[in-house]
Amino acid sequence: MNLEQADELLTTIKIEIDVDSETILDQFTPMEVYLGESLKTPGLQTSIVVHNAIHYLPVKNLDELKGKTVTIELERKSLTKFGLQDKMVIKQTIYRLEKRAMHNQSVESFILHACDPSLLDDAATLVSRQFGCITPSEVVEQVLRSCAGVKQLDIEPSSPARPYDAENIHPFQICAQQANVALADGNDPSFIHYMTYENLGTHKFKSLKKLVEQQPLHPGRPYEYTEVGETSNSGYAWPFTLISYEFPCDFDLLSDILNGVDASGKNINTAFTVNILKNMFNMFGDKTIGCGIGSGNPKLLHTNNGSADQQNTCPDNSKLYLNKRQARIALLDPDKIAFRCTVPWNPGLNAGKVIKVRLANRDEPTTQNYGSGDYLITAMKHNVKYGGYATTQLDCVSTTAGMRGEV
Repeated sequence: MNLEQADELLTTIKIEIDVDSETILDQFTPMEVYLGESLKTPGLQTSIVVHNAIHYLPVKNLDELKGKTVTIELERKSLTKFGLQDKMVIKQTIYRLEKRAMHNQSVESFILHACDPSLLDDAATLVSRQFGCITPSEVVEQVLRSCAGVKQLDIEPSSPARPYDAENIHPFQICAQQANVALADGNDPSFIHYMTYENLGTHKFKSLKKLVEQQPLHPGRPYEYTEVGETSNSGYAWPFTLISYEFPCDFDLLSDILNGVDASGKNINTAFTVNILKNMFNMFGDKTIGCGIGSGNPKLLHTNNGSADQQNTCPDNSKLYLNKRQARIALLDPDKIAFRCTVPWNPGLNAGKVIKVRLANRDEPTTQNYGSGDYLITAMKHNVKYGGYATTQLDCVSTTAGMRGEV
């Protein structure tokens, strides 16, 4: 199926489905394509809204689409003028057909859902294995490559080395457990496992600390909101236009406190570790007086600190991460999104990248309004419509999110 537009400002769509019966694709018309990424989702899912002729011979068996490979090519040629990536290729497996209903007397509509093959491999695989004293990043790499069949990986080194037993769980669950204990630069517990559309789908194991240290995409061209015709750099043709924007949550002190940080960003957790073998109970944190053991946000964890040699293993160093991670990862929750915007479609945008936003003051254009600055993309959704109009919605948090939660 091909939709070709002469206007290079619009986005062309090409969709191919590897089916045995060629006639099943006759009179298929893709009306919309949705593609999403999120730092909190270790997979990729794509939706295609299709119009299909009902009265067609031979009669189509839509079940033949299940498990087939779909290849989608999206291209906006005008982006090359700005030195930007202009093409995006997606190759996934169709796993669901839903919401099939009459559109009119001759046409029905339905939605095809596709996902990266690794998501299906993860669902079909259980891992039961013991790992020696190796780092969380090494565990993640081994499991994703050998158990989930992942080909494209981008993994940041982490610490500490520790023993780990995978007890008959899925590979992505192992990655989530390793993210809970992985440390960046020895003391930052902000690792996440997520996936982007880069290189036909890339699994990433990264820390917020390192993500926010990236340089913003095209730093000399921040995203700005301007009225159409106000300047030559405005409107849908300008790829750095803020079509619309909002600030869903500037701050939430109550949520911060519940997640373990005070108004200044200081950690208020109180953590406890118990070593059953050594009959040791230890409290660490910054709330040892006043309300005593009830102070702060108490958390309990079993540890082998102090008995690792007796157990012929390495210490799990739980005290390095237990009292910090909750406050860090909570900043990615949907209700904590600081900045949400819609921009012209750009295949070079991905979850985990940084953008620069400039909101000029109308009375003094050289002054930037509150809300300007660098933002980390936490989630995004591409929407490409029939006819070529395409946009990208970005959910972002301030890059300061990668610096909070420290003691």
